[in-house]
Amino acid sequence: MKKKFRILIIGSGGREHAIAWSFTRDTNVEKVFCAPGNGGTASLAENVKISINDFDGLIRFVRQHNIDFTVVGPELPLSAGIVDHFDAEGELIFGPTQSAARLESSKIFAREFMERNHIPQPKFIVCDSLDAAREAQKTFGFPLVVKADGLAAGKGVIICNTESEFDTAMDQMFTRQVFGTAGERITIEKFLEGEELSVFAVCDGDTFVVLNTAQDHKRIFEEDEGPNTGGMGAYSPTRLATPELMSRIESLVLIPTLAGLKKEGTPYKGFLYAGIMVVNGEPYVIEYNVRLGDPETQVVLPLLKSSFAELIFASLQQELHNVNVEISSDTAVTVVLAVDGYPGKYPKGMIIEGLEECAHQLIFHAGTERRSDQTVVTTGGRVLNVCGLGQDLSSAIRDAYSSIGTIRFDHMIYRRDIGQRGLRYLLRKQDD
Repeated sequence: MKKKFRILIIGSGGREHAIAWSFTRDTNVEKVFCAPGNGGTASLAENVKISINDFDGLIRFVRQHNIDFTVVGPELPLSAGIVDHFDAEGELIFGPTQSAARLESSKIFAREFMERNHIPQPKFIVCDSLDAAREAQKTFGFPLVVKADGLAAGKGVIICNTESEFDTAMDQMFTRQVFGTAGERITIEKFLEGEELSVFAVCDGDTFVVLNTAQDHKRIFEEDEGPNTGGMGAYSPTRLATPELMSRIESLVLIPTLAGLKKEGTPYKGFLYAGIMVVNGEPYVIEYNVRLGDPETQVVLPLLKSSFAELIFASLQQELHNVNVEISSDTAVTVVLAVDGYPGKYPKGMIIEGLEECAHQLIFHAGTERRSDQTVVTTGGRVLNVCGLGQDLSSAIRDAYSSIGTIRFDHMIYRRDIGQRGLRYLLRKQDD
């Protein structure tokens, strides 16, 4: 009989709940653990109180509980070298090394890597002072994009349309140092006008398998107003990703990315997320992430029909070429329920009501905790991901929003236009 996997997931967000959900539905999986997990993972896996930064503690747990492989959810432990640590200890872990993770942990490294490997991207200038940034602004004019070099939880990207907005961005980066050391160096980038999509691939160092595409909604308010967040909703797939466009993304982006990293001595193994802007039919890389996106994972994994565990294990064995990946033709939508004040300061500890009344709905927990009395309370700015499925985008949107009115917690906010950008795109294509 084929061995069933015992898996450890590192992280505590909506992405990790979706990963755990996918594994627990997989007949190839025996047991799933989450470190530290959240109020949602507690109901389908076993949460363990180990910090994502306690690498030695995680290694001890893996050995004590006969874990077959570990999957890393968030970017922080990857950038801190958790994969290198596990590799040195001889334990299987899915994710890029610290060196390869610089694709996300350093925007400057990523831009210069793409430049070396002729991967299409917007024009950029690296700046380490206010004076240098102001000179770069004169080069690009407005609008332009300001990016903190380091990790900033998805919030270190500022689009500036005016001199005033640019001054505010410079104040955040250099004067008040809102992003800490992450903003000590920045890139000023040419703003690209087009349609955005995210491409998710599983990589084994030599080759890759595309899981799906998605479109994220980063701004806090409807019609893409307000500051950037970690993501307020998403849908998958995006019809923008035609077979012709995906072929170009694979040949111009994914293949040279893997080849370039291998040539530079740091083969890429793990999830690779390429944020793409499509301008006049041509793809440009806006950013790399070295893990699955959040909330995009919550719409990508529900559409994966084949075994997620076998896919990951095959990648760890560098045998992706032997795996058959089957993806549903349906569409998935997720709406993030957040706390008013996010992405700034927000209250915590509010009781969440109504979850039992919508048990039929696919809901992934993000910033939650399940107390001993089974009460679920908020612990983060993004609290829940309410997901909908349908044969097309319209029906998936309806399904996602159908249960939101049932869920209640103090200061709850959410966007009411998730997926509408995709519907408008479809209408434009019909009119063409």
